Amino acid sequence: MSYVISGECCSDASCVAVCPMNSIHPSPGEPGFGAGVSLFIDPRTCIDCGACADICPVDAAQPADQAAPEDVERNAAYFAEREPLEATDLDSWEPPAYQVWGDGPRRVLVVGAGPAGMYATRELLLRTTAEVTLVDRLDQVGGLVRFGVAPDHPRTKQIIDTFERIVGHSRVRWLPGTDSTSLTTGYDAVVHAVGARRSRRLGISGEDSACTAEDFVAWYNGRPGATLPVQLTGPRAVVVGNGNVALDVARLLLSDEDQLRQMDVSPDVRRVLAASGIKEVVLLGRRGPETAAYTETALQELLAAAGDRVELRFHARPTSWTSEGLTLESGDTIAAGNLFTAIGFEGQAVDGLPFDADRGIVPNVRGAVVGRPGHYVAGWIKRGARGGIGVNKACAQETVTTLVSSSRAAASPGS
Repeated sequence: MSYVISGECCSDASCVAVCPMNSIHPSPGEPGFGAGVSLFIDPRTCIDCGACADICPVDAAQPADQAAPEDVERNAAYFAEREPLEATDLDSWEPPAYQVWGDGPRRVLVVGAGPAGMYATRELLLRTTAEVTLVDRLDQVGGLVRFGVAPDHPRTKQIIDTFERIVGHSRVRWLPGTDSTSLTTGYDAVVHAVGARRSRRLGISGEDSACTAEDFVAWYNGRPGATLPVQLTGPRAVVVGNGNVALDVARLLLSDEDQLRQMDVSPDVRRVLAASGIKEVVLLGRRGPETAAYTETALQELLAAAGDRVELRFHARPTSWTSEGLTLESGDTIAAGNLFTAIGFEGQAVDGLPFDADRGIVPNVRGAVVGRPGHYVAGWIKRGARGGIGVNKACAQETVTTLVSSSRAAASPGS
């Protein structure tokens, strides 16, 4: 018997570090890590120690005999064409590296309490004696986890428990509901982890009367101040996008009242979705299936939930949206009551920092902001809106390593 990792894996790779047999892949630095796929446990080398399950923040690592058959099959299939790695082959392991920021406590401001900001705070606590001030515009930690993860994925949201423990650390001063603009002086370093939640635009006529993933996801997750900007109208909706967020939107739209009752949504959201009359979703990809960004797990979940009520259509470029429906470059029109756009997210400029508008990021070198000593970035505002929640852990580790290394000789690089 071995352990397996389920489709709700957050990919933060905590399990990779504790596995005594080097059985969990892809690990940070290997092809595929951070590309949206789950991690997998090699059943040929797993020794059933359970270390992965003990540390997994979302309970995705489970004994094989207690896991779903499809998860057991997925883990085995990932390694089917790969040679097993010898656990004693230490040459395949990265050497440990410690970058301790010495000389006593220093003051660091972390802006943003989403996954990137929380992992950056965790790294600062682990590697330095710094005192961390953590701020967020919202009143709760979690960011993307709390207000971006689909409400039928409750295990993924368990990682919020870990974040709340970090906030309670004696060296963390947590300032919820705070605008950071008045706080960026007086610190030795500032880590900007503000995310990238603005939806990208299609650039077609009539798009202003469509609903973006940013608005729809924020609404059904109960983000403070979020409202649904359109009236839901059945029986058909079109969702443009081929990422996991697009599939989340489609799955929510097609959930019946019984399914919605099992989800972590408010009664008002449940009532509006159940009364929408939407019975069919066309999931539109502007390119082919070979470039789709959704994971196989997410696709299977959608198909299992919606069956033949979802139509996948590729190589279809929209040109306009009207009350008649969505017109394509081919001249065809898909009759529909609602258009949802889920073609990715982009960052916004941060006051006082350079900004690459084409990539939607703050230009940086391994997390250090170009031309602004003492300022660092982590998460989607650093690398662009790609990669799942857990990828932010490796991203934050890199940023804090850069911060510690580059700040050793400077008395106060951010002041």
